[in-house]
Formats: sequence, structure tokens, C-alpha cells
Amino acid sequence: MKHSFRAALFALALVACAWLPGTASAQGVLMGSADLDGDSIAEQVYNNGSYITVKNTSGSSYNYQVSTGSWALLYGNFSSVANLDGQAGAEISINRGNSLLVINHHSRSTYSYPMSGSWAASPGGITDLDGIAGAEIAIVAADALRIVHHSSRSTNSMPMSGTYAIAVYGIKDLDGQPGAEIPIANGSALRIYNDRTRSMRSTPVSSGSWAICNDPGIPNCVSNMNASAGAELVLILPNYISVYSYVTGSMNNYIVNTQYAILSDGVRDFDGIAGNDIAVARSDGNINIIRPQTGSVQLINGSSTFGTWWTLLNYANLDGVAGDEIRVRNNANNRIYRVYPRSGTVSAE
Repeated sequence: MKHSFRAALFALALVACAWLPGTASAQGVLMGSADLDGDSIAEQVYNNGSYITVKNTSGSSYNYQVSTGSWALLYGNFSSVANLDGQAGAEISINRGNSLLVINHHSRSTYSYPMSGSWAASPGGITDLDGIAGAEIAIVAADALRIVHHSSRSTNSMPMSGTYAIAVYGIKDLDGQPGAEIPIANGSALRIYNDRTRSMRSTPVSSGSWAICNDPGIPNCVSNMNASAGAELVLILPNYISVYSYVTGSMNNYIVNTQYAILSDGVRDFDGIAGNDIAVARSDGNINIIRPQTGSVQLINGSSTFGTWWTLLNYANLDGVAGDEIRVRNNANNRIYRVYPRSGTVSAE
């Protein structure tokens, strides 16, 4: 009897440790947590090798077979988990090499989108592109820009030729209509993809070097600059800056200097008039303020005030009048100066 009792305990232990479809022990590497079923309570998500385990706060868990080969979350981290179908709860998106797998925990289901060749989700490209509830996924492939619409379980593809690059931080509402547009640098042309209308617009820029300003240190490079609906794009070119409006199709050029740099976080309201302005540091030490809403360029001469060798400190509104001032330090004498772009004056603190 004693031996039989021990054998029975051993058999029960084996059953308890066995993996069964639809259940899990929640062992593995914790990847993150998010509300996946729409109950406003976050579930924990574990990497268990060939499958993913989702564990509820109640202790129950569920397994999703992913792949016996290599796989990774889009972007390689949990930031890609987002609401893709407009239904309550976020979805988990996985790169399996030859396919994109989406896990819908609220319906306990998965859906696979075939992919070919090398591909990757564009950073910033998991967002609402068509104005319909649920985010789309912008996929960059060698020969095409692909958009995954998980709400309709469909994809659409726009052929691309040559080298192209999506403005990582530039996927924003450019036309004032629901859904964001995708700015693309493609050789000598700026291309804008509008997923709501399934259209691509191409505008010549330059056969030389140029770039869409999408530096994370300049967060408003794609923002409203003319007080009209939709954001404008700042383009960086030798000797000048261009501001492109998708609404009007216009490309306005502003000559600054042979060498220049937009100030860190320098696209903002400097004059209290609707629409952001652009502050530019020139190689000669002076500052230009570009005002796209009026089409003007202001020169602030620093040679007799804050000098030609200076450091940006911060922006502040210390005079109580709409529009930020620029605070700089003269590196030669360490004095701090305040630049008032609205009036073009400079004062020492």
C-alpha cells in the first residue's frame, strides 16, 4: 500500500507539471504587461520559447503557439503591443521571419500575415493611419511599403523603388483629416503616403543631399507651423531649410547660411502668433528665426551681445507676453543673455 501511494503521488506530480493546450505554468521570461482582454486589468506576458503565455491576475493563464524557429516582438520589445482592431484590449505582434503573427487574447485567437524577403515594422509606424478604430502597422520592405490592417485582416502594398526611408518621428496628421500620413525620403523626392485615401504623393526636392528633420531632440519638426489644419514638415538642405505643407502642396524655402543647425527643441512658438517657428543657429554665431506662417526670416545678430561662441541654455517665457524667449550663455565671459525673437532684442541677465 505504501509503495502504491507513493507511485500515485508521483503520477499526480507528472500530470501537474505537464503542459496542456490552453493552460500554462507561467514559467519563462516576463516580457511585459498590458490589458489584452479589455477588462482594464493588465495581463502578464511571458516568453516560453516556442510559445507565449498570457497570465491573468486571477492566476489563470493561456498559451499561444508562436514558432519553433526564431521570432521576436516587433521593435524587439513590448512597446509594439497596441490596440490593432478597435476592440477592447491590445494585441501582440510578432515577427516570425516569413510572417507577421498577431495574438488577439480577448478572442483567444491568432492571425498570420505572410511576409517575404527582409522586412521590419517602421518605428512610430504602429498608429492609426486610416481614421478607423485600431492602429495599423507600417511595414518597411525592400521593394514596398506595406500596411497591415488587422481590423479588417488585410494588407495593402505600395511599390517603392530605390533607397527610401520613413521619417521615424514624422508619421503624423498632415492633412487635418482622421488618420496619420507617412512621410518618406525617396531619392530626390519627398513622398507622402495617405492610407485613408490609399494614395501616394510625390514632390521633387533635390538631387543632392537632403533629409526630413525627424531628430528626437527636435520634437516639433513635424508640427503645425502655418495655423492651418494639419502639420508641416521641415526639410534640411545645404544653405536653406524647406517647409512643406501637404494640405497646399507648397514647398517654401528659407535661406539661412552655408552651415547651420536647428536649435535643440527649437521648433516652437516664439512670437505668440499661431503656428510654430524655427530657431536656427548659424555658423557665424547669429540666429535666424523662420516664421512659416508669414514666410519671413528674422536675423538676430549676436556679435555685439551674446557673442559668436555661445551655448543654448533653455527657453522661457519670463516677460508675460506670448512667445518664448531663448536663453544663451556667452562662452567667452560666461554671461547669460536673453533673446526676444518677437522684437529681435537681446538683454543680459
